Amino acid sequence: MLTLGTAAAALLTGCTSEVEGSASFSGEPRALPDAELQEAFCSDAPVLLQDILTDLGATATDPASAVETLDDVVGRMQELEPPSDVADEWERFITAISDMRDLLATVDPTDPTPDPELAEQVQDLQPELTEAGTAIDEWGQANC
Repeated sequence: MLTLGTAAAALLTGCTSEVEGSASFSGEPRALPDAELQEAFCSDAPVLLQDILTDLGATATDPASAVETLDDVVGRMQELEPPSDVADEWERFITAISDMRDLLATVDPTDPTPDPELAEQVQDLQPELTEAGTAIDEWGQANC
């Protein structure tokens, strides 16, 4: 669980360093032109990512909630429609988080015995999370 929080913190810090408030996303994806999607993504994504970072941080004290939290995170991320030039990276990021959720769903959070295989599998996911997150952050810095 600590690895998940550490990876999320490192990944999301650049995207969320100046964001305050809380994101609220609901409804169906909008069918907007790319310029409008970019404007919405640039304003909504940092707030969403900050909320996600906060939610993931809470799993450090309640590891049993990690799968449910990640499921919620994936759902909220899927509701945010990115502009086409960052859509592949956004989908890659969502897929990596979904893979993390699915991996953690196989673990008994009440078992105090460290699982070296799980640690290795989590580490295997970190490059994908980091690369996708970095690409999104770089796109945001250049376009927002």
